[in-house]
Amino acid sequence: MLNLSKPCKPCEEAKKIKEANKILDSETNRTIAAHLEFKGADIIWSDKHDPLLEVEDYIRQKFKKIDLNLDFDVTASEPLAFNTVNYTTYAGLLIMHPLNYEQSIRQMSDAYADGLNKGHIKFITEREDYSKYTYRFTAEEKPKEALVVLTGGNKLKKHCCVGKLDKILKKHGRDNVIFKKHPVSQDEVYTELSDYLGGINFANSNSNLYALMDNCEYVYSTMKSESALIAYIKNKKVDHFDLSQNRHLGSFTHINNFLYTTPDPLKWADQAFASAKSGVIHPSIDKKWKEKVDEYIEYLLFLRNKYKIGYV
Repeated sequence: MLNLSKPCKPCEEAKKIKEANKILDSETNRTIAAHLEFKGADIIWSDKHDPLLEVEDYIRQKFKKIDLNLDFDVTASEPLAFNTVNYTTYAGLLIMHPLNYEQSIRQMSDAYADGLNKGHIKFITEREDYSKYTYRFTAEEKPKEALVVLTGGNKLKKHCCVGKLDKILKKHGRDNVIFKKHPVSQDEVYTELSDYLGGINFANSNSNLYALMDNCEYVYSTMKSESALIAYIKNKKVDHFDLSQNRHLGSFTHINNFLYTTPDPLKWADQAFASAKSGVIHPSIDKKWKEKVDEYIEYLLFLRNKYKIGYV
């Protein structure tokens, strides 16, 4: 007879997923501050983001005064004379970029060309708090040769190339590859992926992504994950499995595109992040961070107006 007094494991897992979605999903939490309000759950945003709260408040006030919209953790493909600037977090930093792929790439190219260096990569490395999340409980996994960092279930079909994943499995051997689900999970999509690929090894939902990374040689990520930068910091062999036609639709594409294609990714990041044109801010590194924000906004308006006025 079925015992209804004790929740079944699938029910408990579904409850955990629902709770994680409520806490971690940016569709329901529309600011950094909203994410950080959650305390005491099994998985929450790391308090390393606390210094970004004053930056978030400042940029939200500044954008109210100009002819540009500011939105949190969104993706879209706007015209060259863009109307919206996205902001979110990346490796513990606050980042901003236009919702036009060409303009966001231009932004980072101009930033790198400024030739500055303030030590952003050193700051991230020495802090060693790589995870975006804090777990109440963590589970260990056996070391594997390769780690695949999956997107959230709601992004999987649109952004992940199953052909590339199949090649990864064939290259390393099925038993030597471990797949890490995103905390905002849709298990039915991951199950479908596993079935399509003939069965794959998923890491425990309570495993720490960066502990998994420590125990592997290869890391496969996407344009949508900050794990790419951390993998380079940890001196891993890094590649990605994005769908080519949708690689431009991601909050981190304007950064990760360069990481995956640049001979010295960490040097590029250090030099680009230092410039105000990058839209990368952290009060601990950018001592005059308000001035950096102001300069970035001025640069954005210049960039946008060249296309808004230059074309009819």
